[in-house]
Amino acid sequence: PRYQLHSDRLRRLEWMAALTPDEFRSSIDLEKRKFHMKSYFESSFYRQYRSANMALRTLGRSPRVLSLGAGGAFVEEIVQKHLDASVFVVDFAETLAIESDLYGNFAGMFAGDISAPDWVSPLESVDAVFWFDNIEHLRIDPTRILRKLRSALSENGQIFITTDNFARLRNILKLIFNRSIVALPKDLFAEVDFEHEYVHRREYTRPELEACLREAGLKLAEVEMLWQSPSESLKKLPFRSFEYLFPRFRPHMLIRAQKAEQDVRLTTG
Repeated sequence: PRYQLHSDRLRRLEWMAALTPDEFRSSIDLEKRKFHMKSYFESSFYRQYRSANMALRTLGRSPRVLSLGAGGAFVEEIVQKHLDASVFVVDFAETLAIESDLYGNFAGMFAGDISAPDWVSPLESVDAVFWFDNIEHLRIDPTRILRKLRSALSENGQIFITTDNFARLRNILKLIFNRSIVALPKDLFAEVDFEHEYVHRREYTRPELEACLREAGLKLAEVEMLWQSPSESLKKLPFRSFEYLFPRFRPHMLIRAQKAEQDVRLTTG
């Protein structure tokens, strides 16, 4: 049937675009990075790997990519090398200075605080916005930023987001044992700046982010609930087993959104 042929063709294209974990690792030059060193890359490896493969699978050749709070810029380096992407980075001036050896290889750098009321995208008609591991560090409604990003997208532009899942199993268990699941008040209410960029101000559930996307005029195209790493320690294996059966409780989310109308596909791998 025609539908089956289309599905088979899509799977072949996805396989051709995908990198293996070893290929992904070998494509990253850790020596260029000053602040985001090997420990961070290893601790977030699986999330970075899955994000890179989603971008490779869904973006065309030579895309214009705007990266917000790029940090270690692992996925950005991948799309630059494998898709000949023009990558533009937005981050605090301090981060741009620290990571100048890394960001200097990209097409452009812009200093700024995306949570500032007067911030606007420095580019128009971008094919992709990478918003990786950043949304949870902001103290404002992300819908406001998403609206600005939507206006900066090209006709078929896409937004990629990774963030922690606030409804993860491990948070639920912490609450059962009367443990906090948010940052300490002295950090939570501190200024949003380079010094406090590590603080999680507000984490989100998947339905909350879907609502933000809708209010910003965007549509969820794909979501993947995932882990930091493909394996788990023996002590935490019971958590992983439960999360395998019920993906909505996994600790992290990878989201792809776009203007165009498109059916949602839930990936549980």
